[in-house]
Amino acid sequence: MLAVTDTGTYINIMRESLVRKVGYLKQILELTENQTTIIKTADFDEDAFNTAIDSKEVLINNINEIDKGFTAVYDRIRSDVLENKDLYRTELVAIQELIRECVDLGMKIEATEERNRASLEQVFSVGFKGVRKAKQSRQMVNKYYKSMSNGMVNDSMLYDRKK
Repeated sequence: MLAVTDTGTYINIMRESLVRKVGYLKQILELTENQTTIIKTADFDEDAFNTAIDSKEVLINNINEIDKGFTAVYDRIRSDVLENKDLYRTELVAIQELIRECVDLGMKIEATEERNRASLEQVFSVGFKGVRKAKQSRQMVNKYYKSMSNGMVNDSMLYDRKK
């Protein structure tokens, strides 16, 4: 069994790690909202979009490390906390609020990501339609030039024969 001060210290570590996690989640939400802006601009900036993805990846890795540490600390003090719930009630309520905030931010991020995915699919489908139209136009131009060049050859052959 841990001393009360040790358990209190570990609870503070858990709370501080959740505060950092909330900060990282807010940054991810901001980056995701920036991606929304990038997607909705007329000139899609792929580099800016990829930079946001890279930044989010770093933040997600940080969150995963925080989660591992949080779980390790909680496993270490779990029995003591369960035995002395009243002693740590204030700290546990603060931790629960931070966890709720993390869940809320996670849900906002997920919803924004889903909207971004749908918008990105639409941007790419419009882009691909433009590529398809350009390809069809190019094919039509090539056919036109072929038919014109074939016609010109035939016409010139007629002129040559008449001489």
